[in-house]
Amino acid sequence: MTDFNDKDMLEQAAEWFFRRDGGPLSAEDEVAFRSWLAASVRHRDAYSVIAGTWQDLEAIQPTPFALTPPPPARNFLRPIAAGFTFLCSLGLGIYALDVPSRLFADGYTAVGEFQVLALPDGSTAEMNSGTAITIAYSSGERRIHLKKGEAVFTVTSDQHRPFIVESEGGEATALGTVYGVRNDDRGGVVTVIESHVAVSGKPAGASVELGPDERVRYEDGHLGAIEKVDAASETAWRRRKLIFVDQPLGEVINELNRYHKGVIRIVDESIRTRRVSGVFETSDIVKVIDTLERSFGFNDTRLGGLVILIHR
Repeated sequence: MTDFNDKDMLEQAAEWFFRRDGGPLSAEDEVAFRSWLAASVRHRDAYSVIAGTWQDLEAIQPTPFALTPPPPARNFLRPIAAGFTFLCSLGLGIYALDVPSRLFADGYTAVGEFQVLALPDGSTAEMNSGTAITIAYSSGERRIHLKKGEAVFTVTSDQHRPFIVESEGGEATALGTVYGVRNDDRGGVVTVIESHVAVSGKPAGASVELGPDERVRYEDGHLGAIEKVDAASETAWRRRKLIFVDQPLGEVINELNRYHKGVIRIVDESIRTRRVSGVFETSDIVKVIDTLERSFGFNDTRLGGLVILIHR
């Protein structure tokens, strides 16, 4: 079965679809597109999903590397093509439903969902969109593994069993507290809302203690510098809000993607650094895109409800 757990590949396919849909490619871009298709079966699978039909791929004329089957064999291959398209759709469904995380997590939220999970000791985990955790309590410790996403933990006191959240090469030990832990493409982030948290990198071993309105990032076990933040703003998703203060549009879109059941992609690099400030609702990300477009005067191309491609 084709594995569609590769968001970047779907984004590449969507960008090529957008460029071809906008008009004929230059000779150089046409060669680049065909080379991209020929480089990997997975590229062709992803493009087939984005285009929506196998026929879209068949419409591309043969090239020296034979992207399409010769005419005599087409009747034979059509049933295979139909089955292949079904498998592609099934693979995309598995990707969209995030089946592996659902199966192996003790707590799970899909994209756009929010949940308050009661833990066995009376502590709670407020789980943001697209989050998965596993719980490993023993007589000596209470350990949570944040597999992906973001959660805020409100911890009950237990002097004999420390409360530890492990994620992305680091762990955060509660010292009687409320704090958030997040995984993103740059590693892990710990933000303290109340009391104190001890954060250590694994296996590097360095550690720091954070107080209220402080956060630290870590990547590959290495801790960054302690930063002063507004913890309420950093965890505004608990109130179904997103707060941006003078952030680049590229970073804003990355954050919106955490709440959108599909892909939002900037395909015009000239607008990526535009600065954004505002408060937005997490409940309707498409409406947020509409608001940004009205404010900044850019446009988008939408492929159903799955892909939004932003450009001037």
